[in-house]
This record gives sequence, C-alpha cells and structure tokens, in this order.
Amino acid sequence: MTALALIPATIIHEGPLWTIAVNRNQNLLGKTMLVLNRPCTSVVEVTSEEWMVLHDRLRVLVPTLTALFRPDQFNLAFLMNQDAHVHLHIIPRYAAFREWNGHRFDDSHWGTAFGHEQRQLPAIELERLATEIRNALFGTTSVT
Repeated sequence: MTALALIPATIIHEGPLWTIAVNRNQNLLGKTMLVLNRPCTSVVEVTSEEWMVLHDRLRVLVPTLTALFRPDQFNLAFLMNQDAHVHLHIIPRYAAFREWNGHRFDDSHWGTAFGHEQRQLPAIELERLATEIRNALFGTTSVT
C-alpha cells in the first residue's frame, strides 16, 4: 500500500516498490504517476533498488502510453507540491488534440511548461482509463 492516498479505481498496477496509477487530473490524456510504496518525502532518499525499478517501470509505461495515445513528447516531474510523498508524474504532451472515449483533450500549453488546468474525470472514466492502460501493459510485457 502506498503512503499517498490513491483512489482504487485509478490504480493500474501495485508492485512491491512502486504503484502505477492514472492521475485524477486528466487535463492531458494518459497522465499517470509512479508512486513509491514506502513512506518517503524526499527524492534524494530513494534507494538504488527503487531507482532501478522506477527506471524499469518507465521503460514499460512510456512505450505503452505512446502506443495507446500517440503523444508527441513526455514531461516527467517529481512535483510533490500538495502531496509530500515521492511520486513521479508521467505527463504526455500533444501538439494536436486527442480524443478518447468521447472526450476531446487539448494541450493548450504545447511547447511550454504544462498548465495547471484541472480536468477531473468521473471515477468510472478513470477506472476505464486505468483498465485500458493495464490491459496494454500486460498485453505487451509482464510487470512484476
């Protein structure tokens, strides 16, 4: 169980060290997080093993998000502004709009730092998104 409170519907995969979850804020389609499972409030306190596993997760998650949503770029950020717990945001960026499940997603800040807009999808939509990503992850490779 992670130290950061996650809505169960957003969890894609819970491993021994990191949990992969969709971000409740889907202002950019496919926005996800890797959340360290143990209590930790400083990125510099992440162990060597945790860094290696984080890297392994990114090497699987980023290509999966690319296959699903075709982002033009990714931003990766340890923000920890509101949640002082180690978690990495994986933020797909788009030069043109994307559509998913009847929703249109625009990246109005393309080419600059991502914005602060909030787009809270209903829990059922977050669960559908998490399931789609989970199915793609496990369909292409095994995540342990």
